[in-house]
Amino acid sequence: MENSVRPNQATQSNIALSTMSRMAGHVTTGSALPTIASGLSKSQIRNLADDVVQNVLEDGGVFQVAEALASMDEFVKTLRRDERYIQFLRDELAKHHGRLVTPSGAKIEACEAGVSYDYSANADWRVLDEQIRLLQEHKKGLEERLKGIGPGRIGVDHETGEVIEGAWKSSKSTYRITLAAK
Repeated sequence: MENSVRPNQATQSNIALSTMSRMAGHVTTGSALPTIASGLSKSQIRNLADDVVQNVLEDGGVFQVAEALASMDEFVKTLRRDERYIQFLRDELAKHHGRLVTPSGAKIEACEAGVSYDYSANADWRVLDEQIRLLQEHKKGLEERLKGIGPGRIGVDHETGEVIEGAWKSSKSTYRITLAAK
C-alpha cells in the first residue's frame, strides 16, 4: 500500500527565496541561496538552481554561495552515512510497509544496497580474475610510459624498438573547496 498526499499549487509555491541561510547554528544574511520549506520535484529543483545562478550572476556573492553549497553537501553526506539516522528511517518505513510517497511526490523506499558476491570459490573465475589483473598492470605500465612522452611526440622503446606516440591530455576547468576541519 502506498501512502500519498499531493500538494496543492499554493503549497508548492510556498518555496520562498530568502536572504537567510541557517547552517551549523549560524544565521547568514545576504545569501542568494533559497530556504526550502517543503519537498521539491526534480524540475522544481532545476528551476530553483537556475534562479540562484541568475541571482548570483546579477547580484554577486559567488564565493559565499560556493562555500554554503560545500557545507550543505558535507552536511547531507554526513547525515546520509549516519547509521542511527538510517536505522530510524528504515524503522519508520517499516511502519508504512517499506514505502512512502511524500506530499511533494518523492518516493522513499527500504532497499538493499551494496550487495556483493564472492566468486573466488570458482576456479574459472579465479583464472579470469588473474588474467584481468595482469592485463590491468600491463595497461597501467603502458599508460605511464605514454604519459612520459610529450603529447603528440614520438618515442622509441629501446628494448623492443617499438615506436610509440605520447598521450594527449585533457582536463576540465572547475574549482575546489576545502572546508575547515574545526
